[in-house]
Amino acid sequence: MGEGVSVTLRTYFEWWLMHAARALTPRRDSAASWRMLARQTEQGLEVYRREGASETLVGVLKNEAGGDQIRGLTRSLGASGDEALVRLSSEQVVERVIQIPAAARDVVGPVLQNQIERLVPWPQDETCYGYRVISDDKDAGDQLDIQLVATTRGILDEALQRARSIGLSPFAVDYAPGGASPPIEMMSLKADPVQRTAKILQRSLAFGLAVSVVVSASGLYLMWCRYGENDDIVSKLEAAKSRVAEVKRLNEENSQLRQQRERLVRRKINEPPVIVLIDAVSRALPDTAYLTEIEIHGSDARIVGKSDDPTALITKLESTPELADVRFAAPTTREPGETIGTFSIIARAEGAPKEVKQP
Repeated sequence: MGEGVSVTLRTYFEWWLMHAARALTPRRDSAASWRMLARQTEQGLEVYRREGASETLVGVLKNEAGGDQIRGLTRSLGASGDEALVRLSSEQVVERVIQIPAAARDVVGPVLQNQIERLVPWPQDETCYGYRVISDDKDAGDQLDIQLVATTRGILDEALQRARSIGLSPFAVDYAPGGASPPIEMMSLKADPVQRTAKILQRSLAFGLAVSVVVSASGLYLMWCRYGENDDIVSKLEAAKSRVAEVKRLNEENSQLRQQRERLVRRKINEPPVIVLIDAVSRALPDTAYLTEIEIHGSDARIVGKSDDPTALITKLESTPELADVRFAAPTTREPGETIGTFSIIARAEGAPKEVKQP
């Protein structure tokens, strides 16, 4: 089914292309508007020149003409390469009048192409022919009268060769039936302007289609690039947000660490140095007392030792600037047989003693 649709579309496109080409193509000059005419006769090739309304016989190239006659006729023609119409004689063609259905009015050429082998005594590939519609009256009946003129390619090529031998450039070959009947063109050596226009139109359409495809592809590519750039921007924004959140978290951690450090610094400032505290306690204790243990927890200090008079130690330690709120942490104990007792005192450390400026 798809192939059938494709064939139908191609056929319709070709039909439209040819009709558009015919409408766009200027009307081609007919073969009757010749300037030089090389007419084949029984005597030879008669060459005529048309100037205005008059026709002048320039010369005749006889069938048995030699090189001297060919050169002489060439000189008589003057400028070499003149375009000429070659016209065959009645002895060189076969004439037929045939009828085809009137419905085939628009396809006369293909109809004759299919029937040419039964109309002439030569193979189709050796046949060259032309035709004209004798009557094309749509009200005349169901048949069209077609005048067909055919010849062999050998005869046609020989006539063309003879015309070229004297410097002419044939642009068409025709046959004139005689009387008032117009000539019938059998071959045109010029490119069909309709076909040429059709090719130009087809190339233009193809070029336009290619440009449209390129423009569309470029648009799609640019749109895809925009989408890619948008995705990249979104990714960068997300990455930036993540970095901002990370920096914020680090700032918060830094603030917490700074606060902890400040608290530790303040605590350290408020706490006396251990060595200072030990020195102060050593100086406050009498020689009859000594320490066995000292513990410092923050601002609290616990002193454990032995003394012969533990009670008197409270007074001595309270007089020390580094200690305050001095008191026993546990009752004083004395081991059997010992003259000194074990004491356990706690106090609040007040920091290092302040220096007093001497007057």
